[in-house]
Amino acid sequence: MIEIKNLSKIYSKSNHKVVALKNINLSIAKGDIYGIIGLSGAGKSSLIRCINRLEEPTDGDIWINGVNIVKLENKELRTARKNISMIFQNFNLFSSKTVFENIAFPLRLIKTPNSIIKEKVNELLKLVELTDKANVYPAQLSGGQKQRVGIARSLASDPDVLLCDEATSALDPKTTKQILSLLKNINEKLGLTIVIITHEMEVIKEICNRVAILEDGCIVEEGPTLDVFTSPESYVTRNLINQDQLLPNEYLKGKVLTLSFTEKSVGEPIISRIVKKFNVEINILYGKIEYIQHKPIGKLTVQINVNDDVLKNIILFSEKNHVQVEVLNQ
Repeated sequence: MIEIKNLSKIYSKSNHKVVALKNINLSIAKGDIYGIIGLSGAGKSSLIRCINRLEEPTDGDIWINGVNIVKLENKELRTARKNISMIFQNFNLFSSKTVFENIAFPLRLIKTPNSIIKEKVNELLKLVELTDKANVYPAQLSGGQKQRVGIARSLASDPDVLLCDEATSALDPKTTKQILSLLKNINEKLGLTIVIITHEMEVIKEICNRVAILEDGCIVEEGPTLDVFTSPESYVTRNLINQDQLLPNEYLKGKVLTLSFTEKSVGEPIISRIVKKFNVEINILYGKIEYIQHKPIGKLTVQINVNDDVLKNIILFSEKNHVQVEVLNQ
């Protein structure tokens, strides 16, 4: 569906160059909800804006539905963009137009007959659950309602791809969940491929089936979301996942381990079994269970005083029972 090959983006500013993207390679399948996450300045917005050529790539190719959009000229690019819609953090609605007219805007641009516009817009209003807001103005809407209008407008041209640039960053947690639920419903109903740019881990966990981690313009890790969260390979990924886990230095003494539980081991008394089998004491420093794509995963950070041989056997026992172990400090 979307193939990004050797993509680079370099900005020239005040006689020096800023490298935003370095040799990006990604494959996004039709019907994916694909997340791209990274901290501020990682290159996320540059990447998503290159996908529809709001930014011109410095090098590389972007194939969408078998067409390399990097090679397209003006008229061909405008045609290709009809299949690529985008929603934004700040909604970008026309304040002087009603909800109906905001959604109808892209259809009016291509001179769609009024009868078809009316039918299409009403259909989209129903899809985003705003039928009763057709004749109100954006100033009368909540943030979540404004984003629903933005989503409806983006669907007016029947796109194959929906790009979301920090689409929930301006929303509160409850409204974010509602918008993500709507996007998932649209993905399932329409078979739409959705690419989500975000710095929020909760967004990725909620709906993305695959994720790429971006750092300093490079992809440092990529794969199925559940795999990336339960078995992170990159130091950058582990930092992102554990950014809420801040332990006082006095607890980071001795042997400190992070135990990652998969759906096969969540709910199993692994700690109790380790204590009995190896006759050790375990001090639990931090723990949580969360759900990714409706599948439970858990993490425990523990402190344990054992020698290296016993530690090795504990790790082998844990991994045999579907618990992955990372030694944080020895």
